[in-house]
Amino acid sequence: MTKPYPHRASGLDWVYLANGFTRHKTPYGPGVSIARADALHETIAAQIVTAPWRLRGQEVRFLRAMLDVSQDGLAAALGTTRASIARWEAARGRPIPGTADRALRLLYAVKAARRGVARRVAEAPPATDRSGGHGRVVFRATAEGWQTRAAKTGAAAA
Repeated sequence: MTKPYPHRASGLDWVYLANGFTRHKTPYGPGVSIARADALHETIAAQIVTAPWRLRGQEVRFLRAMLDVSQDGLAAALGTTRASIARWEAARGRPIPGTADRALRLLYAVKAARRGVARRVAEAPPATDRSGGHGRVVFRATAEGWQTRAAKTGAAAA
């Protein structure tokens, strides 16, 4: 079995791929292609919005990209300023304020029309300030789509 690939292009330091990617040579050096990348990113976003700890700047940026909105657009949706969004994103490892955290989770879940995710977010207890956010999470391509598991625990997640 090959070592999990760190999916740095996602902008998330905790995302690794067990499979579903191919390495190849390009005129610019080594390259990687990811099978069903859009589905992978939707799975990552679902993992983010259902996580039991507060969102950090890197997750804010990832969700904003998934929503395809500018910092101004996200600020308007959350009732804050563009400067606040920029500050949150710049502080990649720092948790964002609790009300903004909850609002962004619900905004993503509703905009992405993922009703099951929206229900889990709405019914979840408030996120904790757990230091460090996500541990390393490995995503695996399966016949049913992308699935996750915590690398250290091996526990499956949807």
